[in-house]
Amino acid sequence: MRRNFWMTIRIFLIPFFFLTTQAKPKDDLYSKISPGCVEILVGGRLDGSGVIVDAKGLVMTAFHVIKKKSKKIEALSRNLGRLPLRLVATNRGSDLALLALPEKKGGYSFLPFAKQIPREGTAVFLMGSPIFRHNLLLQGAIARRSESYSWYDGAFTNTFPITGIAAPGTSGGPWVNQKGEIFAIQVAGVTTDRGHQGVSSAVALPSIRLLLEKKKTISVPTIQAAVEELWGQSPVLIETIPDQVKGLLFRQVSQKGVCGKAGIKDEDIMREVNGITYQRIEPFISYIRSLSIGDEVQFLICDAKGENEKNISILLAELK
Repeated sequence: MRRNFWMTIRIFLIPFFFLTTQAKPKDDLYSKISPGCVEILVGGRLDGSGVIVDAKGLVMTAFHVIKKKSKKIEALSRNLGRLPLRLVATNRGSDLALLALPEKKGGYSFLPFAKQIPREGTAVFLMGSPIFRHNLLLQGAIARRSESYSWYDGAFTNTFPITGIAAPGTSGGPWVNQKGEIFAIQVAGVTTDRGHQGVSSAVALPSIRLLLEKKKTISVPTIQAAVEELWGQSPVLIETIPDQVKGLLFRQVSQKGVCGKAGIKDEDIMREVNGITYQRIEPFISYIRSLSIGDEVQFLICDAKGENEKNISILLAELK
């Protein structure tokens, strides 16, 4: 009887021990990654976070962090003090910027890259400076590893979701696994008029590695407008759209952009693109990104009532 009792206790404790140990970072993660993390000053103001990605002092951050009138960019950290940063390259389509610290004898402490994004549900960690709180280690969990496109700062960015609130100031900070390895860069959060909804958007390893390898600005084509899926619209608008009308809805059409100049308006429906119908954002943006800047694209559009159908051609612009 006593033996059966202890076997029951073991069976209960083994999964409990596994779950509790898996949720915690190994060793002192904060001390391990802190030397490789920096804060980004633009024009003397703390505007975001960043991470040193090699011993030569290359720093990765979010593009929108440095997208300011001031060209004076600096890194700030407890270990390094305040040092100037030189812009090396950007990728607006992935909201990334690569910067360089001054040469340093002996090199810089940096964070290594992970081999892959951790599995869904895994506890992960973000180092950043939310709303002027220096060097905070925040926790989240992988919500989904596959990428989608998020509309942010006037453009679509390829991101994947992580649960957890990342306040302003954490943009550009590294998401790391329990070993302290970078697997993503923080760029945005899912928000409504009620505030942050507990889901953050991060750019994954392939885009980070590509910019680091090329060390040259990567340009992508754009239609200079957002698109939304029809089933994400208000019930009132959905009721006006005939059942047979399929496609994507135009939103935030820049009047100075190629779509706006061609006569496309907010709430027009994109029924076809070069003869193809898209009902989801991801395959449409992937198709546009597969083309080149200056390529001609023909839309078949109509209004929200399915009327006034017409063909409109545009030339793809450069996302700057």
